[in-house]
Amino acid sequence: MIHLIRNALQRVFIFLLLILSGHYSHASLLLKSDTLNGYVRFITDQGTVFIRPFTNSALEVCFMPDGSLPADSSYAVNLKPGAVDIRSEVVTGGVVYVVGDLGVRVTENPFSLTFIYKGDTVLRDADGFIVKPGLSSVSFALAPDEQIFGAGERAIPLNRRGYELPLYNKPNYGYGMGVTSLNYSIPLILSSKKYALLWDNPQSGSVDIGKADTNIMTWRAIGGTARYFIMAADNYPDLMETYTTLTGRQSLPPRWALGNLQSRMAYRTQAETDSIMNLMLSNDFPVDAVILDFYWFGDSIKGYVGNLDWYRKNWPEPEKMIADFKKKGIKTILITEPYVIDSLKNYSDGLAHNIFVTDSLGKPYLDTNFYFGHGSLIDIFKPEARDWFWKRYQQQIEKGVAGWWGDLGEPESHPSDIYHVIGKADEVHGIYGHYWDRMVFEKYARYYPRTRLFHLQRSGYAGSQRYSAYPWTGDVGRSWSGLKAQLPVLLSMSMNGLGYIHSDAGGFALGVKDDDLYTRWLQFAAFTPVMRPHGSGIPSEPVYFSEETQNVVRDFMKLRYSLLPYNYTLAWQNTVKGYPLMRPLFYAYPDDTTAVAVNDEYLWGDELLIAPVLDSGAVFRKLYLPEGEWYDYFTGKRYPGKQWVELAVTRKTIPIFAREGAFIPATNPVKSTDFYRSDNFNVRYYPKGNSGFTQYEDDGLNNQALIENEYELIHYRGSTDEGKTTLTITREGSWDGMPEIRAMTIEIKAESAPRLVQLNQLPLKSGKRNMKGFWFEDGFIKVRFDWDGSPVNIVVN
Repeated sequence: MIHLIRNALQRVFIFLLLILSGHYSHASLLLKSDTLNGYVRFITDQGTVFIRPFTNSALEVCFMPDGSLPADSSYAVNLKPGAVDIRSEVVTGGVVYVVGDLGVRVTENPFSLTFIYKGDTVLRDADGFIVKPGLSSVSFALAPDEQIFGAGERAIPLNRRGYELPLYNKPNYGYGMGVTSLNYSIPLILSSKKYALLWDNPQSGSVDIGKADTNIMTWRAIGGTARYFIMAADNYPDLMETYTTLTGRQSLPPRWALGNLQSRMAYRTQAETDSIMNLMLSNDFPVDAVILDFYWFGDSIKGYVGNLDWYRKNWPEPEKMIADFKKKGIKTILITEPYVIDSLKNYSDGLAHNIFVTDSLGKPYLDTNFYFGHGSLIDIFKPEARDWFWKRYQQQIEKGVAGWWGDLGEPESHPSDIYHVIGKADEVHGIYGHYWDRMVFEKYARYYPRTRLFHLQRSGYAGSQRYSAYPWTGDVGRSWSGLKAQLPVLLSMSMNGLGYIHSDAGGFALGVKDDDLYTRWLQFAAFTPVMRPHGSGIPSEPVYFSEETQNVVRDFMKLRYSLLPYNYTLAWQNTVKGYPLMRPLFYAYPDDTTAVAVNDEYLWGDELLIAPVLDSGAVFRKLYLPEGEWYDYFTGKRYPGKQWVELAVTRKTIPIFAREGAFIPATNPVKSTDFYRSDNFNVRYYPKGNSGFTQYEDDGLNNQALIENEYELIHYRGSTDEGKTTLTITREGSWDGMPEIRAMTIEIKAESAPRLVQLNQLPLKSGKRNMKGFWFEDGFIKVRFDWDGSPVNIVVN
């Protein structure tokens, strides 16, 4: 009897311990289910699971040990749950709840969750949730052949299975391939089974993707709410659309953000900066912005962080400099950091305004290990701190500063014993940069609502794209390993919603001056979301390299500018659909096992495939072409897909291919996007079956363009049938400044000259000199005409 009582008491004790700590596993029993405040609630003997639909393809799942209703406390998700119908069906051993095409099977005894999309199982939990002091976690079972992508910046293969990855933003100076921890961790993965999972917990932690147990994926954090969102779709574009519906999409960039943004560590004086920009222009390099590092507010790398005003000894007339640059089409961008050195006037002012983080006693925390000098971190979570910080921004905006560069935002130095107004350092470390992005975004929305924000930022969180964050990949090594690392880092971030991820083109840290490396990096950068040459110790401007390097880099910069109509359309796609500008091959070819395994080439939008040259002295580049026909962008040579090809390469170019059916709008290159004109377009078309492309145009500046319908969509549609190619052009919408007439040249890939070309049923004259006519050149039928916006029909026989 005593033995039975002892066992019973032990069971009660264990039960109470589990309730206090919080844990459900496959030994848990379902006691009750019901609905509450939009949730389906499952009360188990070890805690309560809440499931809530957000869209027809996205569910929230949360575990509360004490059974209390979860708070809407997500820092990543800004969408409010929609009015979504939930259908339920009783099945053997449990219930299936279905929302649209996404369902969850709830097994009652033992309690478990299995997620189903269109009848197929995509994910099931393994050991369930664990919540106890110092740990919040959840585990899932991985399918044997499943590949896992994402989790932010990682210089490792795109498939992250077999890795344990820290969820803690941390700089890595001079890194190359093989580094698993960088400045921007995102607790989001995408699966080859076409689901995405967001671990919605910003506290420091990790994700084990089959390292400890090859069949288990486990998310961990040091505390916080145990919550995740699961999404599923038929394909990756739809999955990205769903994810960015949940977490928000990036506003349209200013068109100038797609130009050449020239930077270095660092321009030291006004005279030096002016002379270098003039040297760039006089050597026929386009420049859209100059980015000023820490010397704009001091004359040393140490002792001035947080000054946030011009060091007039070296910058005597910044207002005049900014205005003169603007006349040349060059915008001025300034760096800021969220620290203030204790010897500065701003430090005492910051103390007076209570802007800094504190210690456990509530006293301002002085970080004596901060590299740039003894100082304190701004507590970005305090409203008064954000107001104080913003005042320094606004002073420079009124002087004409066009954009911002936020550095050290992990934060770089963030001791665990720091206290913020909303929690300790390790509890909020992951969202510090996110809140900084939010501050700048919301202040611009209030004070400059018609200005498109450009804010470079080194760190952030899931959803930071909605705050117009333009992240870069940190202090990458100036090495071939550093260059190679950029492919998986950029592609992973692109698939995690951060569409404008890019690198310090040319490499930032260490290394030596290397014309070959610089050339290959700049060629690659020309086909990334932001082209920003930047580095330390060695000049980052092409004018300081060999004549051969200058010629090649100039050509690629001009190619980027000529493709502005295409690139700007990719930006619009990112804004309205959440599609990344850079896309891994698996994005479009998920069923091609070879394409899925490719890590060193990518799609630039839907129409182009880019294969950067990543090895010193390379004379050949082996690359994979997915299914379909592909055309060498420079030579026009056609290649069948689903095969590896090895191409001879020279320093002058890298392999770029256009897919069959592609439309690629271009224009004349300019020295700055300030001089961009949309009154002439050159559109390449590679005919195949039925295909189309929609081009987006507006004034490139108005932040309200989409809301006010101040934009234009140009629709290209093409078809081929028994030797006849038909192409139509239509237009919808308008914007202030839209040209009434455009000079159009349509280039149609062909094997030979045509017998007849008709424009709106009228035959055209043959001859290059005709303002309205056609000719055959370099493998293209070129059709030229003036377009007033009315529908166009071109038929080529």
